[in-house]
Amino acid sequence: MKLIARVFPRKTSMSPTDKHAYFGLPPMFPKYDEVHISVTFTWDIKRGYYLKKQWGMVCDNVRIGGPALNDCGGNFESGMYLRKGVVITSRGCPNNCSFCFVPKREGKIRELPIIEGNNILDNNFLACPIEHVVAVFRMLKTQKGVIFSGGIEAKRVNDHFIRKLREISFKRLYLAYDREDQECHVAKASIKLREYFTREQIGCYVLIGYEKNNTQTIEGAKWRLKEAWDLGTMPFAMLYQPTEHRRYSKEWKQLQRMWTRPAIIKSMMK
Repeated sequence: MKLIARVFPRKTSMSPTDKHAYFGLPPMFPKYDEVHISVTFTWDIKRGYYLKKQWGMVCDNVRIGGPALNDCGGNFESGMYLRKGVVITSRGCPNNCSFCFVPKREGKIRELPIIEGNNILDNNFLACPIEHVVAVFRMLKTQKGVIFSGGIEAKRVNDHFIRKLREISFKRLYLAYDREDQECHVAKASIKLREYFTREQIGCYVLIGYEKNNTQTIEGAKWRLKEAWDLGTMPFAMLYQPTEHRRYSKEWKQLQRMWTRPAIIKSMMK
């Protein structure tokens, strides 16, 4: 069996935690058959290639890939590039949003073998066939504190999905609010969900920094975030990053940080 080191430019809450996961330069005299450099974010590409060069000095077989490098993604292996418990049950998305790279990288939608875990990270879980959704929920009945960290397309939220959520140990999901024209869908989904769940359980990814022709202002972004709150969700700001890394001002970064912290958001909205 090959011994593989997985190397990441930065550590996140989704990163693997086993002894063969690294977040920087190689240790003294590592003994690995392969080294995989995994780059998730476009702003880490330069560091990813730097790590590839450094690890190449201690291992002859070093590969680099990941979403930031347009990796289309194969079958999901639990604990390999994401920590145990985080699972991907499908790849791709049937939508063609102008700001999203997923369809170009992974295609429309394809189901993967279902692996046990309590954190679903699919790009568009509810776009999967109903049989797949039912099978995933069957697995989730054995899990505690279930989270849907992948964005849930609001217009696909229906009574069947909510009924399935009520049958499991459900902790939180995140609706996707990427464009202004999705307001009505987010509102309808929130109304359905709030009948059974709290605001803290109904997160909402709000894309900021993106508008056609890059016209969104700081004030416009604040308005969208406050609107997500008014719609009954807990906003979570997602700062848009195109393929070519964009440098944002301190004000944009501060806005994002503020709107990713529930305690601060609640205080502002009182």
